[in-house]
This record gives sequence, structure tokens and C-alpha cells, in this order.
Amino acid sequence: MKISKILLILGSLVYFGFGLLFFIHPDAITDIDGIILPDRSAANHIRAVLGGMEIGLGILLLYFVLDKKRIQYGLIVLAGSIGITSLARLYGIVFDGASNTSNWLSFLAEFSFGLLAFILFFIERKREKSGTENNAQI
Repeated sequence: MKISKILLILGSLVYFGFGLLFFIHPDAITDIDGIILPDRSAANHIRAVLGGMEIGLGILLLYFVLDKKRIQYGLIVLAGSIGITSLARLYGIVFDGASNTSNWLSFLAEFSFGLLAFILFFIERKREKSGTENNAQI
């Protein structure tokens, strides 16, 4: 349970931190990746999606940490969100030829984080089921 909570807190901080960065300074991601935004409306889209949504995910993950009964839900949300992100990045690497070092490192970090959350989800689920069976026998 302790590792699961730590992972959810770390995920929350990462989502919240990146979200806050993109909310305050939407050009941050574009500057890093060399994307040119044609107007401020495009920057506002980055602010809303990469900023607002990631802040929301960060807050949601913290909500899951506050009650041990919700840890599993948090792990599956984290595994799904970051896991699908890693698969989308891999798709871009394979089919778009976006195979620079930055994309590979991001993919490895995202995939590893998502896989760990997925594994911990099943460990927590098994632990809960065995705890329920032990309580029923008493």
C-alpha cells in the first residue's frame, strides 16, 4: 500500500506540476518541441488541455490517495492515463518517424510509470481479496 500511495502522490505532483506550467506558460511545451503556435487561440488550447486537464488529473490522483479504499481506482486511472499517453507516443515514433532521444526517453518514462501503476493495481486487488477472505474466515 505504501508504494502505491507514493506512486500516486508522485503521479499527482507530476501531473499537477506540468499542468501548472502549461496553464501559466502554454508556450513552454512549444518552445521545447519547436512547435509554432499560429495565434493566441492555439496557446489557449494548450493551456486548457495540457494545463487544465493535467491539473485536474493531479487533483484527482490526490483524492484517491486520501482513502485507502480508493487506492486501486487511483492506480487504474494513473495506469490508463499515462499508459495510453505512452502508446500514443510510441505510435508517433513508429509511424511518424519521431524517433528522437526526447521522444524515446519520454516513452520509456511514461510506459514504465504506467506499467508500475498497472502492476500495483493487481497487487492491491489481490491483497484486498485475500484480506476479505481472511476476515470472512474469522
